[in-house]
Amino acid sequence: MDFLIRKATENEYRAIIHLLTSNALPTADIYEKNITLFVGVIDEKIVATIGIEQYDNVALLRSLCVKEGFKNQKLGEKMLSYLLSFCANEKIETLYLITTTAEHYFVRYGFEKITRENTSQPIQQTREFRDICPTSAIVMRLKL
Repeated sequence: MDFLIRKATENEYRAIIHLLTSNALPTADIYEKNITLFVGVIDEKIVATIGIEQYDNVALLRSLCVKEGFKNQKLGEKMLSYLLSFCANEKIETLYLITTTAEHYFVRYGFEKITRENTSQPIQQTREFRDICPTSAIVMRLKL
């Protein structure tokens, strides 16, 4: 089983939206220009996705998601590792994320819980931060 990770094409956005929706993750703004999505593919089928919303040297991790039936195979870990390498190449210094369900997962990879007020201004201006995620969601940060 070969697992390939690559940048998503626009033709794949419908499949990505379906995957995100089936896992109760937001999709309202994924077509915005500063969001880059990546897919994990097995046998030419999308089985995982992750994205990044980039603002100079800070970025917001967008929706790490693995399809049912492919979980517990470390695919999420591979997707996150790929994204962190992408961040290094892009000279991103701090990666943020907003979650209502995955705090414990991301702590294992060095993310720390922070207050909404301690989130950088560009991230506070994102639709995900302002409108899409509830104010009760947990904000986390990883300094790279």
